[in-house]
Amino acid sequence: MALRQLLDDDDDMEFKELLLKHIAPGLGCIIAFLMFVSPLKAVLQVRASKHLGDLNPLPLVAIIANCAAWLLYGCINEDPYVILANEPGLLLGVFMAISCYGFADLKARDLMLKAFLFFAVLISGAGITISLFIKKDSTASLISGYTAVFVLLCYYGAPLSTIAEVLRSRSAASLYWPISIMNTVNGLLWVAYGTAVHDMFIAVPNAVGATFGLIQLALIQFYPAKKVAANGDDSEPLISDGKHVA
Repeated sequence: MALRQLLDDDDDMEFKELLLKHIAPGLGCIIAFLMFVSPLKAVLQVRASKHLGDLNPLPLVAIIANCAAWLLYGCINEDPYVILANEPGLLLGVFMAISCYGFADLKARDLMLKAFLFFAVLISGAGITISLFIKKDSTASLISGYTAVFVLLCYYGAPLSTIAEVLRSRSAASLYWPISIMNTVNGLLWVAYGTAVHDMFIAVPNAVGATFGLIQLALIQFYPAKKVAANGDDSEPLISDGKHVA
C-alpha cells in the first residue's frame, strides 16, 4: 500500500509539473495570439478605407515594444514559451503599426515615431549592454527582465487611463468583455507558469495584468455600457486595451 501511494504521489507530481510548466504556458501562447490578433480587424478596415478614423495607433507601437522586450528576455533565458508567445505579436504589431502610420495625421505620426524611437533605444540599449559588458547570465537575465517590466508598465498606461475614464463617466462602453476575460485568463496562466519555474519577472507582472482584467470585468458589471439609440447595439472600441507579458 505504501509503495502504491508513493507511485500515485509521483504521478500527481508529474501531472502537476506537466500542467504548470507546459500546458499552462501553451494555452497562454494561444490566448496571447488571440489578444494580439484582436486589433487586426480594425486595422484592415483602416487599410480598406484609407482613413485612420478614431483608431488610436499608439497601442500598436506598445505591442511591438512589449513583445520585443519579452523576446529579449525569453532568448536570454532560453524560454521557448516566452519566445513563442511574443514572436507572433511582434510581427503582427509591426504590420498593424506600419499599416496605420501611412493613414495617420502628422500629430499621430509624430507620437508613433517618438514612442517607437524611445522603445527602440531602450530595448536595443539593454541588448547591447548585455552582449558587450555583461558576463554573468544571472545579471543579463536581471537587466532584460527589468527592461521588459518597465516596457510593460508603459503598456499598462492604456488600461489605467481606460479604467479612470470608466469611473469618471460611469459607463463601461470603452471596455470589451471578451478581451477583459482573455486578459484575466492569460495573466493567470502565466502566473501559474512563472510560479512553477520560479520566475518572478513572469509571475508578478502577469498577476498585475490579471488584476486589471478582473477590475475591468467588475466595471463592466457595475457600469454597463449604455445602449445606442440608433441601432440598439452596445458601443465597442476599435481597439480594446489588451495586456500581455510573457
